[in-house]
Parts: sequence; structure tokens; C-alpha cells
Amino acid sequence: MMMPLNVIHKILAFDTSTTRGSVALLEGREVRAEIRLNSSHTHSTLLLSSINFLLERLKWSLKNLDLVAAGIGPGSFTGIRIGVATALGLSQSLSIPFAGISGLDALAYQVKFLNGKIGVILDASRSQVFYGEYACKGGGIRRIQKSALIGVSDLEHYLADRHLYIVGDISSCRFMETKKSSMSRLHPIPVDMFLAASIGQLAGSRKNKWRSGNYAITEPMYIRQPDALENKRRKR
Repeated sequence: MMMPLNVIHKILAFDTSTTRGSVALLEGREVRAEIRLNSSHTHSTLLLSSINFLLERLKWSLKNLDLVAAGIGPGSFTGIRIGVATALGLSQSLSIPFAGISGLDALAYQVKFLNGKIGVILDASRSQVFYGEYACKGGGIRRIQKSALIGVSDLEHYLADRHLYIVGDISSCRFMETKKSSMSRLHPIPVDMFLAASIGQLAGSRKNKWRSGNYAITEPMYIRQPDALENKRRKR
């Protein structure tokens, strides 16, 4: 049963889609506690203990939660699967809504105060990035093109001579550091790359995206095929 819109919700949010894993507890839009898991190893062994640690710090219990939100990618296939499966399991066992949030959306949300077009970059390794484009106006964000996996050199050509704010893994694109005149209209904006807090804030504002009970499902945003499928395809 959906709660009244004026209720301040207690939200558990986490993201395990990249090595920059994070967990946050929010009350409404206020971040009450957060932990960051910057690790090259799988987050599966740390996620539940991190959730319990934050709950204990605030003297909350799982039963106090009104919403669980998780990053659905893009990023690591295994990491996304761990986060989504954990969030859906908590949603079902606690009988509370679930919300799945794209990491690209969460990054764009951090600069929703801007007016204009936003290019969002996430490092995908292998000289590739995940890229999404958004329009920001009046404190709202709107995705204006399908997110894609693109080579860094191709992205350089795509962004040349365009007027955009750029957020995300800017350091993975060396052309952003050059003095090329074709890049002079790009405006890098620093953002927080640990996404749990912004995932929770965005999930709290998107009540139309909340799913409960048997409807608590989501479509992970892998974009890149898992390595196992790629290797299988190449062997054919």
C-alpha cells in the first residue's frame, strides 16, 4: 500500500555497479548515513554487513525502512546483479517498495540545477565509456537519447564543437584535458562518483517508479553484454 505523499520516507539505497560501491540511508532527501566501498573485489561480501553497520549507527532496523533503491547500471554485470538481487530480496521480505535507478540518471540528477544539455560519462574500461545525454531545466532532468557504449575516440568526435556540460568519469577521456578548440564548448562539472546518496534521492522523488510485491521487478541496464556471452559468441 503506497504511503501518503507528504510522509518523510526512510530510504535504503546502494550501488554495486562499479568498483565505487556505496550504501546510504536517507530520511526524505537528507542523507543520514553513508559508507563507501572502493574495492576491486566483488561487493557481495561487504554489502549486507555495510547495510547492517549503517542501520546500527542510526539505531534503525530494517522494519523502519519505507523504500529500498538500487543502482541498475550500467557497469559490471556481476556487480549489478548482486545489487539488484539484494534490493529485490529486501523489498519482498520487508513488503516495501523497490526502485531501480540508472547510475547515469543519478549523475545527471546531481546537476539538475543547471539549464542546458548534460553529457554523462561512466568509464567502461577497454577504452570505452557508457554515455548518456540529458536535458536539465527548472530543477528537472530528462533523458534525451538512449544510453550507449561508445569508444573514447568515437566520443571525442561526437562531442566536438558541441555545447554541453559534462559530468562523470571525465578523467577516462584524455581529450577533455586538451586545449583543442573543438572541445572549448564543453564544460566539465565535478560530481560525486559514489552514487548511493543520489540514487536514494532520485528514487524518493520518482514515486511513479516504485514497485511492490509481485511487481517489484526491474530491467538491469547492462548495455555491454556479459563477458561469458561475448566469449561464447567469439568461439562459434
